[in-house]
Amino acid sequence: MNTGGFYGIIRLMSPKKVVAMIFIFAGLGTVAAFVTVVFLKSRKPTAGLKIETIPTATIFIDNAQVGQSPFENTFKPGEVTVKLIPDSVSTSLSAYETKVRLTNQVFTVIKREFATSEAQSAGEIISLQPQSTKTSGLTVISSGPESVSVVLDGQPQGFTPLTVDSVAPGDHQLVFSAPGFASRTTTAKAVAGFRLTINVKLSALNDQTVLIPTPTLSATPSATPTGRLSPTPRVKSSPPPTLAKPYVLIASTPTGFLRVRSSPSKLAGEIGQVKPGQAFPLLGVQSDWYQIKVDLSSTTSGWISSQYAQKFE
Repeated sequence: MNTGGFYGIIRLMSPKKVVAMIFIFAGLGTVAAFVTVVFLKSRKPTAGLKIETIPTATIFIDNAQVGQSPFENTFKPGEVTVKLIPDSVSTSLSAYETKVRLTNQVFTVIKREFATSEAQSAGEIISLQPQSTKTSGLTVISSGPESVSVVLDGQPQGFTPLTVDSVAPGDHQLVFSAPGFASRTTTAKAVAGFRLTINVKLSALNDQTVLIPTPTLSATPSATPTGRLSPTPRVKSSPPPTLAKPYVLIASTPTGFLRVRSSPSKLAGEIGQVKPGQAFPLLGVQSDWYQIKVDLSSTTSGWISSQYAQKFE
């Protein structure tokens, strides 16, 4: 730019216009500096990630090796892919890979106990997600098995997937359990304004089959000599004679239990569980669902799938 011409223009301008022009250029400089600061802050790692494993493991974040467990560092908020390769020379252990969403100003914790197979491995992912209310909530899901019992501070809460709208801020003890799986206990902290989220994975007690064999009342054995379960979709023996008709008898299930739901739909919430061999009064029938009379903590009736129940009228 021709500086002589520029100063010549300024000499021809009135004092008020010169002052206004100075403020315009000063303002543009301030805006540029503010945008630069915001841009630098947006690139600053503010989301924490903590990883604990048994045994130690080599850690990869988005396919880049970042160290070994125990591990603790900060990253930019957002979704990352975490891969853990256990360090073991004596036994071949199953590696682990998952995606987690890192939250600003929050530490996400991954705990993993490796085994020779995915079924026998265990662990949990604990994080906090911001919510609109000032209270603290709890959400628990399970990546294995599908339905896990959740006990919060000694009080049963139900089965996964589980949502508790309000929990007291502070440290809480959670116990997770399911038939045929080793129970797991962890401690997590609830914070006001955030929802505590836990994704739990239990270890199967028998790696040969995750399905839990349940004895039936029929004379046919439930397992073949090779140790594999033979299908027994229904209990074939007569139900207890003391129960008045109509009633249903719970048949053998692949999981060792049958879910009781709040309404006749697989999408309805689970309110309890019943065991094969148990009999319950029949209250109603709707499509492929039976409504039974059953004593639960929250109600005295619920719906079960007719696929695993035998009706007597």
